[in-house]
Amino acid sequence: MVLQDNEYKIQDDGIWISKAALEELREHYNKVSIGCDREMKMLQAHFYMGKCDAYIDLLKHFKP
Repeated sequence: MVLQDNEYKIQDDGIWISKAALEELREHYNKVSIGCDREMKMLQAHFYMGKCDAYIDLLKHFKP
């Protein structure tokens, strides 16, 4: 997935990504990891689960 221009901005020393974009990325990688069939290597499934986990960790830093 690629972030659209309206979903992020780079300013000075920071990168700002919308919470909605992070949630969309999390859902995407979660679906990809779940959708891995037996022909795909488990390593590949774990790679996508790791990406999903990274977005979950980022989202935990937002106030509810």
